[in-house]
Amino acid sequence: MPCVSRVPASLIRHLAAALLGVAACTSTAAVRPWKKVACPVDARKAVLPVTCGRLKVPENPDRPEGRSIEIAFMIVSPEHKTDPDHPVIFLSGGPGSPSLAHAERLVATPGVRQTVVDRDWVFFDQRGGGRSVPALYCAPSKDEWYEQVKTCRDRFIKQGVDLSQYNSARIAGDVEALRKALGVKQWNLWGDSYGTRLAFTIARYYPASVRAIVHDGADLPESQEIVDDLRGTEIAMNKLFAKCDADAACAAKFPDLARRFRDALPRLRQQPVSVGDQHIDDGTVMGFVRGWLFGGSYLTFEYRVQNLLAYMDAAARGDGARMVEIDRAMTAQNDRNKGPPPKTRFPDEGRYHIGQNLSIDCNEEKAFESMDEYRRAAAESQIVRSLFGADEGLGNFKTCALWPAGVADPIENTHVSWGGPQLVFTGELDASLSGPAGYDIAKLYAHATNVVFENGEHLQATMEDADTSNDWNYYRLCAAGLARQFLSDPQQPLDTACARTRTLRLVQ
Repeated sequence: MPCVSRVPASLIRHLAAALLGVAACTSTAAVRPWKKVACPVDARKAVLPVTCGRLKVPENPDRPEGRSIEIAFMIVSPEHKTDPDHPVIFLSGGPGSPSLAHAERLVATPGVRQTVVDRDWVFFDQRGGGRSVPALYCAPSKDEWYEQVKTCRDRFIKQGVDLSQYNSARIAGDVEALRKALGVKQWNLWGDSYGTRLAFTIARYYPASVRAIVHDGADLPESQEIVDDLRGTEIAMNKLFAKCDADAACAAKFPDLARRFRDALPRLRQQPVSVGDQHIDDGTVMGFVRGWLFGGSYLTFEYRVQNLLAYMDAAARGDGARMVEIDRAMTAQNDRNKGPPPKTRFPDEGRYHIGQNLSIDCNEEKAFESMDEYRRAAAESQIVRSLFGADEGLGNFKTCALWPAGVADPIENTHVSWGGPQLVFTGELDASLSGPAGYDIAKLYAHATNVVFENGEHLQATMEDADTSNDWNYYRLCAAGLARQFLSDPQQPLDTACARTRTLRLVQ
């Protein structure tokens, strides 16, 4: 009689039963490609039950007899499951942002119960990242950027890593292998930023494996990443300018700001403002604006918006001293808000993985972009032109020329036809391609709902922690609640009033 483990509905019970079944077999490899491992998180600190494992998959599925890699994952279970058959699998962003190190911190906070409520959640580090093996982490150094890229590339190649195998299509295959290994009939996909593009890739290749998708900060595969990202920044800025014009105090303090700021960009390009040893040109200004507007800092969004409006007014007036003053004040305040080092310190497994980013980005994004496309977009907008910087975007291609990521099948840059239910969370002031993408998804897919979070930025329900006092998580409870309703019954109408509660005082 063959050695077979029964597959119950619960993932955790399935894991335990499979382990018992494997113990009676003579060949474990033939029964399961994964193994249960001790979780890095202290189980005594975990608010909910956690189970950790590793899935072994071929690095190159076209050559399964070759090198194997391991995908690290963690299952977090709620106290009471109302839907044990349809877990959520979380797809982290970036690309290059790990998942497990953040999830491990999340499960140690009481707020995890606001996320993991009625079904299991599966967190995993995408191939090439985090606790998966190999991890394409490039330690920062003082070397010039291209030298850093070459050093990192050579190290991985020496280790035998095929850098062309770390992309969305391969990650989608890993997710499908994990689904089969865990006995899951269908996933609910939850993507953050790049993770939403990955969700579309999974739906493209394995449509029957997907029950529903939640997109937080959406990214369509057919989007042209760099150009659409910069256009998204301009759209967010235009909305901010309109809010200022409609606000009496802001309009009085910064009259006609949109026109004056745009007129200043070509002047700053031709004649940068000098303050001490600093030379502030249009690229410097737009880099500053986009960087702080996009988010991810320790400053409140209101504080950032107030200072950005003042900074853009200073740029319009050519007041370099004021721009430097605002820059230094925001940087100092951000550093103070970080708190003591132990609060923010992560192991390398929790840091941004440049190597993973390059393998994905160069394979399926930059392969379908061109300098001609960049120049056309720059010619249409002063803001976009300034955002490209002095090299007009050439550095993207110079970097990818050094990284042997291969070139994706052209299908990766095309629309995904998938008819299942989708819920999109869009920040009204998201300064990236995700801002307009949510509206596009609602138009392109019959069963998609786009919820716009008023005065929201990029991502409404980050999984890095569950501290709802954190400004970056302003809309966490609203988004989590809407997602729970949606996943419980994707056909039911949603009351989205909670997405219209954030106010911004534009002037200090």
